[in-house]
Amino acid sequence: MIELYYLTICTLGESPNLEICLQKLLDIKANTKENVEILLVLNTEEGHKIFDSRIIVRYEGIKGYSSVRNKAISEVPQNANLIFLDDDEIPTESWFNALVNKHREYPDDVIFGPVLPELGSEPSSYRNQFKKEYESLTDNSIVRQAGVGNMLIPSSLLHRGLVKFDPFYNSSGSEDTDLSFRLRKQGVKIRFAKQAIIYEKQGNERHQNYYLESRYIKDIANYSVVIRRNSKLTRKIWRFSTLTLRILFYTLISTVNSKFLLQRRAYITSMRAFVAGELIN
Repeated sequence: MIELYYLTICTLGESPNLEICLQKLLDIKANTKENVEILLVLNTEEGHKIFDSRIIVRYEGIKGYSSVRNKAISEVPQNANLIFLDDDEIPTESWFNALVNKHREYPDDVIFGPVLPELGSEPSSYRNQFKKEYESLTDNSIVRQAGVGNMLIPSSLLHRGLVKFDPFYNSSGSEDTDLSFRLRKQGVKIRFAKQAIIYEKQGNERHQNYYLESRYIKDIANYSVVIRRNSKLTRKIWRFSTLTLRILFYTLISTVNSKFLLQRRAYITSMRAFVAGELIN
């Protein structure tokens, strides 16, 4: 059965890798037997250059991660499957077929694949921290959460209106983590497609210590806010307790070894975010 797939990029239109990514998607569209459309949603009120006529271009004037993704969802027909990519990602030749094949096996599950650092990236690259996690997962694994940068959302979920990103996360990110929590509450499974690999082309700033440290702290803190907003009281108590223990542990160990000061700062920030319910932007 030939299905309809919308390959979708949400962007400010400023990434130097956007055209490379779009060309990869055009190659997929030209060489697959599936029914494919390419959707580009620009998160800006300003006009941009004319893209290839084979690309559907839409605009979302409200700045924010959730707003631009919700605009994409509103543009996709309910009989279509939505595939999200980011504008700094380059899909491998087998990426699309791997996602589609997994979707055929599990037509009502959200499918996601690994986003790996581009080949030859420095070990300090932000994406390198996820490599071990992806390697530890077996194909078809069901996970608690997944990044939206390499995700297939089936038409059955779009038809039921279950997929919508919360504008609360517009300026901070973590909208995909929040969505994962809410989908699981509805009984939706999030399944791993190990061979659906995308590489992320990373600018020099993502190799710098200041970026890596600030992103590490932000991710941990905002995850705590997602838990606060989506979990039952017992889960919230558990998060509060584990954060307390980690703060005590890293406070103690950092007096002996200063390299653990980052973890101490991260968990203190996370506790503050959790108690206040406020995101780190």
